[in-house]
Amino acid sequence: MLRSVHRFFRETPGVVLAIVGLACAFMVLEIQRMPVARYVSFSMFAPLPYIVEATVMLAIVAWQWARPALRLGDSRAVRTIVALLVLASTGLLLYAPLEDDGVTLGVLMTYRASTGMLVVLWGERLVSLGARRAGFAVALSCMLSGAATSGLAFFSSGVARALLGMLPLLAGGLFVAYRPRVVEEGAKSGADADGLRRSLPRFACSSTKDRAVAVGLVTLPLVCRGPMVMSQSSWMGLQGDAAMSSLIQASIGCGIVLAGLIALLVVRHVWSQSFVLVYELFVLPVTFVSFYTAQTSDDLWFLHMLIVDSTYKVTLFYIMMTPFLFPERPRGSSASVYLLASFAFMIAMRALFVGLEGALQKSAYAALTAVVVLASFVGGGLLSFMILQRQSGRREAVRAAAAEAMRASLEKRCKTVADRFDCTPREREILVLLAQNYRAPYIAEKLVVSQSTVKTHMRNLYGKLGVHSQAELLLRLEEEAENITAD
Repeated sequence: MLRSVHRFFRETPGVVLAIVGLACAFMVLEIQRMPVARYVSFSMFAPLPYIVEATVMLAIVAWQWARPALRLGDSRAVRTIVALLVLASTGLLLYAPLEDDGVTLGVLMTYRASTGMLVVLWGERLVSLGARRAGFAVALSCMLSGAATSGLAFFSSGVARALLGMLPLLAGGLFVAYRPRVVEEGAKSGADADGLRRSLPRFACSSTKDRAVAVGLVTLPLVCRGPMVMSQSSWMGLQGDAAMSSLIQASIGCGIVLAGLIALLVVRHVWSQSFVLVYELFVLPVTFVSFYTAQTSDDLWFLHMLIVDSTYKVTLFYIMMTPFLFPERPRGSSASVYLLASFAFMIAMRALFVGLEGALQKSAYAALTAVVVLASFVGGGLLSFMILQRQSGRREAVRAAAAEAMRASLEKRCKTVADRFDCTPREREILVLLAQNYRAPYIAEKLVVSQSTVKTHMRNLYGKLGVHSQAELLLRLEEEAENITAD
């Protein structure tokens, strides 16, 4: 693991700036729910800012779908505007009184839309590094942001707010300045042991069914993020004193660090067709546990925070990987289409369930969330089973094709040798079976003759080929294969 990370830094110049910038962006995205910054109430999670955020992103998705060559993150002007909006809205959120409800709502809408765009466009900037390098960068950014989030617990509220106020400036400044670069040292030496250049296996989207499965695998866990909004608020009543707020802040950071470690392990060890299945098997089951810990948050608040924040950041990690999961459009669609669409869908689910919580009775809402999470879990399990079955079928087909190709090559080799040494038809049959490393008893049963007859033909074969054992016969066939290749 350490060797892979070391090589990642060596072959990706300037990536430290991207890691720090994205880590700051992750923290800025969560400022409104940091207890060291201000008292966190559920009113900060009103649905309208989330609706505006999702709408803005979906509008950009539609625009980029019509203009495939467009990459917003490549424009320095766009990066600068997003950075300035983040700086202004975060500053108002942290330091302005915001006593007027209309002004507060406007600040929250600007804050949500701009910080979401900052994170998504940071992801777009990392796409040109390649799938695995982008995965390492996101995972390390997550770990760094978690460590910094926990570190804020050791400062007073005033100092913590001052430090948080520096984050949008740092995140935006690095976002404007960073230029992705890659140095392919492994390609020069011919070594690629750590697979930094290995791409992530993409979904097969050749048919409507394939596309539906791919979209379902990505969106079902995002649907589960909606009901978790209410479970996230269960800890807010514990902010009675500064000490408890600091402990909650530290636990939030621990959950984010855990998510970074999970993402790092996924990048290092699960870079295969099962990449998304790990997501399904982690996020969906843990969502069930979060509903239980939310009900007992007075006692299990630390575990609850670990679950809530680790699953959220793992979800963001997989969202960042969506450009590498879906096939590229023929006209070169911008990578941010998939980032924006999946992120916007998650935000829309959050807004929907916040709105439903206010519109429905408590019992009805609880029943609805249970049904949604259960249906998502079942649906995700079925899709995962379909993918596993398809993978198994492909592996079996590949094995069968390889075995058939090997058998055809072997028979061709045996035919060439038999023709050269004028073997009889029975000797040819026995030669093919000996080449497959079968012994006399099996050959006798296979050809329905006695073992003595098989051994007689074997002695004749050995004499014609000038060998004295089956092992020497196999070596002779290898030599003949080399001669055939040379000819």
